[in-house]
Amino acid sequence: MISLFTISLSQITHTIHAGSYYFEPSEITINQGDIVEWINDGGLHDVNAEVNSINNMNFNNPESFNSPSTSTVGAIIYTHEFNIPGTYNYDCSVGSHALNGMVGSITVNLSSNTVVDIIVGSEDHNTLEAAVIAAELADDLSAEGPFTVFA
Repeated sequence: MISLFTISLSQITHTIHAGSYYFEPSEITINQGDIVEWINDGGLHDVNAEVNSINNMNFNNPESFNSPSTSTVGAIIYTHEFNIPGTYNYDCSVGSHALNGMVGSITVNLSSNTVVDIIVGSEDHNTLEAAVIAAELADDLSAEGPFTVFA
């Protein structure tokens, strides 16, 4: 019997809540390609990753983004897919929200695309992981692909 496994990276959606002078969590670390959505817990808020609302200096993020403001409770204020690794600082530019602590930071890690990194980090590929380790293929499959793995 021959089995062919297809291995792909999973894109994860992270949620940040925005409310009375807070983003929760205020700091997160994600992987390249992940998505972040900001949800309004109440009040009028936006997501500003262009110009710091406290000192009027450019955030100098790997890329800039800015959302319209909303006061609808439960609404998605903004959604962003992070494809460029680095640190992104942002704030709420409504009124004095940023000055009162409504600031946040997202660290985007460079994704690893090797077969070994994918299967070791996956809850769905335990049998394949054991086979790769038993066959002593971890070093060979840690290089750039593509690879076809038959088990």
